[in-house]
Amino acid sequence: MENLIACEFLDIDHFREKLCGWDTPAIQIEPGQLSIRLHSLDLRGVIFSDIRVNRKVIDQSRPEFGWIKFVINLSPAIFCGIEVAAGHLAVMAPGREYRSFLVENWYSIEIVVSASTLADEGIWLAPHLLSGPEHATIPLPAELIGIFRGLAEAAFGGIGSVDEACLRSALLRALDRALRIGARGLQMPDRPRRIEGYELTRKMIRYIESRFGRRVTVNEVAGELEVTPRALHYAVRSTLGMSPLDLILAFRLNHVRNELWDARRSDASVTTAALAQDFGHLGRFSQQYRTLFGELPSETLCRIRQLG
Repeated sequence: MENLIACEFLDIDHFREKLCGWDTPAIQIEPGQLSIRLHSLDLRGVIFSDIRVNRKVIDQSRPEFGWIKFVINLSPAIFCGIEVAAGHLAVMAPGREYRSFLVENWYSIEIVVSASTLADEGIWLAPHLLSGPEHATIPLPAELIGIFRGLAEAAFGGIGSVDEACLRSALLRALDRALRIGARGLQMPDRPRRIEGYELTRKMIRYIESRFGRRVTVNEVAGELEVTPRALHYAVRSTLGMSPLDLILAFRLNHVRNELWDARRSDASVTTAALAQDFGHLGRFSQQYRTLFGELPSETLCRIRQLG
């Protein structure tokens, strides 16, 4: 299949380069070597993907205009503050940002469909599924989950050739069934549980992002958000299982990794990237970087320059 992508990535930015119809800036928050396994197939207006991420990350997905993203979560996650169990489908509207907190060894089947394809196929998307995250998750029956898994195995299992037209048709039929279940979602008695502490954690993340390149403290963030450091600690710990201080450090280290990726074809150095994120003590920075990513920053730069 000429349109098949099958890759393993050690860098989020490298992974992003292969995506079509959507983007996903992400922050690694769990220590260890990152691995993102992507299998993806372009089926004419339908991008069918199987994605596995071995470390906890904070993901910020943005479907491009004209495309709608459907994620069958085969691992639990926190989707825009909503606790999503394995077996739920999440609907993401074009042009909107969705923040998710993904568990270790997260696995999903993802379908990105052009709006014109949905219209041509007569697939109706209930308006409430695009109105906001609180109505955008659909619990799928086990039979339908099995169908999606079977289609992913047929496409990416590597056993024999696949009739792409048949695969596309079967995928759209299964998606239509899922969306018909979602159309009844407003009448469902049980709504997904919202995570206590998520909103405060989200506000902290937005504040850290707005101070790109400048070191911030937990007390500074707490003061800006008009809460106590203790309240901030409770919110982040209950949502992400880490301290606010570790979250700030993870963002800063990820930003250095992004700087290294952007500079892979230039003469920029690790020192330049570290100083750009306000790391003054380079020895301590290198230790912190290796603890989070499983390699020294110099090793990252050498490896990604070989990729470039």
